[in-house]
This record gives sequence, structure tokens and C-alpha cells, in this order.
Amino acid sequence: TSAAEAERQTAMQIAWTQEFLKYFGTFFGLSGVVLTTRAIKKNPEIVMPVFPLSFVYAYIGYGTLLQKIEG
Repeated sequence: TSAAEAERQTAMQIAWTQEFLKYFGTFFGLSGVVLTTRAIKKNPEIVMPVFPLSFVYAYIGYGTLLQKIEG
């Protein structure tokens, strides 16, 4: 049963990560559009938070991909 439990736990972790990625991706996309629009109209420095968010998004997405491959 420990193998089945480990498989179940891995499946739950992948499902949670995919769900988180979906919501974070929506937040990231909306933030990117809003901040870019504001940067064009007013202040170019306001777009700076998009860069760290993109690294977080890529890291989480890559981790999910590795989990799928291993599973």
C-alpha cells in the first residue's frame, strides 16, 4: 500500500501544481497587460514586477513538467 500511497500523493501534488499554475498564469497575464499599458502611458519603471513574476511562472511550469515526466 505504500507504493499506492506514494503514487496517490504524487498525483495530488501534480494536480495542485497544475491548479496553482492556472490561477497564477491568469494573474501573471493580467498583471503583464495592465503594467505594460501603464508603462507605455506613464512610467516605464512600473513594468519591472513582470520580470520576477515571469521567472516564478517559468520555474513552476518547469517543475510541473518534470513531475509529469517522472510520473
